[in-house]
Amino acid sequence: MKTRGTGLVRIHPSLSPRDLPALVDALPVPAAAVDRNGRLIAASAAWAALDPACAPGEPAAEAVRRILPCRSPAEVEALLSGAVDELACDAPGPGRAGPARLVRRPVEGSTAAAAVLAIVDLLPGADRYRRFVEEANDIMFALDRQGRFTEMNRLGYELSGYTPGELIGRSALDFIPPEQRSGVIAILQRIWAGECVPAPEVEFVFKSGERRWFEVKGRTLVEDGAVTGTFHVARDITERRALAEARELLSRAAAAAPIVIWVIDMEGRFTLLEGGGLARYGLRPGELVGQSIFEFNRDSPGVLAQVRRGLAGEAFTATGTWQDTTWEAHYVPLRDADGRQVGLMSVILDITERVRAAEASARADRLQALSILAGGIAHDFNNLLVGILGNAALAMLELPAESAARPLLLEIEDAARRMADLARLMLAFSGRGQFVRQRVDINEVVAAALASVGRRVTVRRDLEPGLPPVLGDPGQLRLAIAAILENAAEASPPGAEVTVRTFAETAAADRFARAHPGPIPAGEYVVVEVRDSGEGIDPAIQERIFEPFFTTRFTGRGLGLAAAAGVARGHQGAILVDSTPGQGSTFRLYLPAAPAGSPPGS
Repeated sequence: MKTRGTGLVRIHPSLSPRDLPALVDALPVPAAAVDRNGRLIAASAAWAALDPACAPGEPAAEAVRRILPCRSPAEVEALLSGAVDELACDAPGPGRAGPARLVRRPVEGSTAAAAVLAIVDLLPGADRYRRFVEEANDIMFALDRQGRFTEMNRLGYELSGYTPGELIGRSALDFIPPEQRSGVIAILQRIWAGECVPAPEVEFVFKSGERRWFEVKGRTLVEDGAVTGTFHVARDITERRALAEARELLSRAAAAAPIVIWVIDMEGRFTLLEGGGLARYGLRPGELVGQSIFEFNRDSPGVLAQVRRGLAGEAFTATGTWQDTTWEAHYVPLRDADGRQVGLMSVILDITERVRAAEASARADRLQALSILAGGIAHDFNNLLVGILGNAALAMLELPAESAARPLLLEIEDAARRMADLARLMLAFSGRGQFVRQRVDINEVVAAALASVGRRVTVRRDLEPGLPPVLGDPGQLRLAIAAILENAAEASPPGAEVTVRTFAETAAADRFARAHPGPIPAGEYVVVEVRDSGEGIDPAIQERIFEPFFTTRFTGRGLGLAAAAGVARGHQGAILVDSTPGQGSTFRLYLPAAPAGSPPGS
């Protein structure tokens, strides 16, 4: 009986089947012959010493299970069927110490024996490595040159749900989704060619139908200088991959919104930083990961106080400002399955537009209330002035020309007329002034308004000819434009230049997002622009300049611009202001162009 490098046992043809038991018995190692029906034919003396109960004709599986009690029936069946070539055991057989392996070799040249089983001691140190393989937290397996499983460690069987008989000898491609098979074949070919291939991510289908992703490393197995197969280590990355996909989805969603999402651990180190709002900070997603939030916000004690509240376990919402924006931060402590806090998450929303809208709504409500009050006062004021002026005129008729009381009555009349002008401004602000709507050439109204401006500044005109008319009251429009011009003159140093320009503009709705008293709809507008060279308007008070009785000048009454805004409102128009401290201001009065075919007056 001879063995070849292929693992085949060859029996010389001259050997009789009757001589086979004597031949096996003479072997120096525990060995047994198995027929094609899976029954023992013969056993060596060394085998019988380990298993005294063995007897010719009994099922070989029973004998092997006595020899290898540490192996399952399925594993024994895999060995006897030829699905695996060997099984290892810590101490096969009663009274035997030390690890060994039971190998199976098919028989050629015998009509009685199908295979020979033999117990072979492991090489020194081999058991230690096998233990490593069996107890590893990763799946380890070997494939032959045809890509069929030849070995699998314990974890591989446990996770996949397959038995050795169901797995060993089958192609690994049978357990991979069809759409991934071509890629796996290409990787195996590269490994067989001796290339160092980066660990690919491969999806395996388990017996239950569950799919899980693995990162698979591989190298060739070489015997006698020839590649006989490949050895692989597969690490389960299903959860890691799902987490990465969830973070990618979160990153994309956050990047599309004006928010910032960050997570820190209990030491304050960033573990996540995402959101479209990061650009306002000059940051990129993930840029601060690993860095300390306390160091990043070292100059923001208010923010650090909020962070410490969150790390102390408090969930809360806080608001704050940064540069020209307003933010709302939601702090949520993060806890593990046992309820212990492991970090802190904050979702920060840019609520600037919401705050501005609320402020604009409150300002509009305030102006509406003031306009109602001013209109009522001005109406009653005018009624009283009628009596004052009428009685003063009657008294003048009764007095002789040389009467000392006449100058006093003249002062009364002058004061009453100035009071009437004030009432007219209040009525204009309230929108309750008398309107006579007609088609108006705005350039003519600007020319009339310029006549009322003093010589304190130089006025440069740039009036575009042929503008479409506006539908409005010439007197009210002249009052509004004169108020804007007067404001520009008072804001400019003596002798400075004030530019007045008219033009037409097709304006989009967002053009009037911050208009006064606006906003107004998109459309065709005629614009009167007044640009001064004064000191500009402080941004802190720019929203208040159209409020009645608000003024920064000692001699001002605070009604001019308020009246202009009221006239604009009454004509379905608005005023836009552009101002930078130290660079002057530009006021633009937008008036809707008269519709084609509108009547000349009403």
